[in-house]
Amino acid sequence: QKQGRLEEAVQVYHRALKISSDDASIHNNLGNALQEQGKLDLAIQAYQRATEINPNYLQAYNNLGNTFRQQDRSEEAIQVYQRAIEIDAGYVEAHRNLGNLLRELGRLAPAIQSYRQVLSIDPNNVATHYMLAKTKKHGSYDNEIYAMETLLGNPSITNPEKMDLYFALGKAFEDLQMYEKAFELFSIGNKTKRETVKYDIYQDEDFFKRLMDTFSKPLFDRYSGCGFDDNTPIFILGMPRSGTSLVEQVLSSHSKVYGAGELYDLRQTILTSNPKVTQHWFPDYLGQLDGNELVQFGINYVKRLREYSHHARHITDKIPANFLYIGMIKLILPNAKIIHCQRNPIDTCLSCFKNHFALGHSFSYDLQELGTYYQLYKRLMFYWDDVLPDYIFHFQYEDLITNQETQTRLLLEHCGLEWEESCLLFHQTERLVKTMSSLQVRRPLYHDSVGLWKKYENQLQPLISVLTVTE
Repeated sequence: QKQGRLEEAVQVYHRALKISSDDASIHNNLGNALQEQGKLDLAIQAYQRATEINPNYLQAYNNLGNTFRQQDRSEEAIQVYQRAIEIDAGYVEAHRNLGNLLRELGRLAPAIQSYRQVLSIDPNNVATHYMLAKTKKHGSYDNEIYAMETLLGNPSITNPEKMDLYFALGKAFEDLQMYEKAFELFSIGNKTKRETVKYDIYQDEDFFKRLMDTFSKPLFDRYSGCGFDDNTPIFILGMPRSGTSLVEQVLSSHSKVYGAGELYDLRQTILTSNPKVTQHWFPDYLGQLDGNELVQFGINYVKRLREYSHHARHITDKIPANFLYIGMIKLILPNAKIIHCQRNPIDTCLSCFKNHFALGHSFSYDLQELGTYYQLYKRLMFYWDDVLPDYIFHFQYEDLITNQETQTRLLLEHCGLEWEESCLLFHQTERLVKTMSSLQVRRPLYHDSVGLWKKYENQLQPLISVLTVTE
């Protein structure tokens, strides 16, 4: 299992269970392997069997809760986390996972209570300090800020933990409108992170160029009329922190839309569906595909998408980086809707700089690299508009803030959806939101973050100088 040979691991666990069918730890470990394989129903059965054999098996309850959470079975997840806490009130993992789930559901007060419970048991739990700081609004310099500052001086704290503390403290001091102090902390966090990341902006420049060289007008003409004739997917894309989570929350408040969140299925489909693509560096050699192969890409993607909802008319996929694959989407799913989220460029980049992303976005930890990447993205979006006119719906964050109903109607109209008032009350829609924006989408529209970059104008000059370069 540690080697990633999951199918062999599953087979060996089953053999072990033939010898000792009532060993709860084997059932739990089998569940872990199945969960890694994405076989969530079978994983749940294994964890449940483990808890039947050993009703006090904390790890199995915790793993069961995590898997329910993956399936959006939130209430069942809450119950099993709480069951683990009933067995052992000092079980930190269950308290923290419960807090994270409650936060994703927008139940902020109980989430904060769970985080504070963790810190009462383990005051040095940096991951929980980080989540608490991200969840609460600091109204004053309080004990929790003091505790984070004290932890920075603790020799047992690792560099990755220090990064989390810098970003968390930056957010806390921004809450207090101490912008100079906040930016200093964000900068240290980013510098520390950048030193751990192997990233070369020139590789991205090369990739963007190859995308534009490959997805030419002659290529689209050649494959005109190809692809899988299905309109299930709605792709919500753009730069990170450009309003994609908000747009998804608005759309998923509609009765005919399921918001699936940030999915990696499109990229996985592209890289695994056909050996002509798998064996070469995407997007090279796409011209060797025939129409039937493009259809199969589309079928494979929609099949994966349907695992999130079997009944919704439309399912959203809101991973921002799908803007890289707009050309491929057109070839394999010509009837899919594409919503490109835009926001003031400096506000967008500042928001990237203020956040410590769990995955990806290696370009975001240096202001000049961040500005250069934004320029690459902007150039690519202009290119897609040129070769695919009227295919992409451009949606401006600030326009939604100033004219909510008009912009919401335009959004629904583009997706072929009837008007529903619930889309104006998106903040009342309870669903799992696992992105950085899970708190923002729980509020009615607000203006706080529009033009926030002006509070940091002096510090952002290296970024602004790159963004204002004319092509």
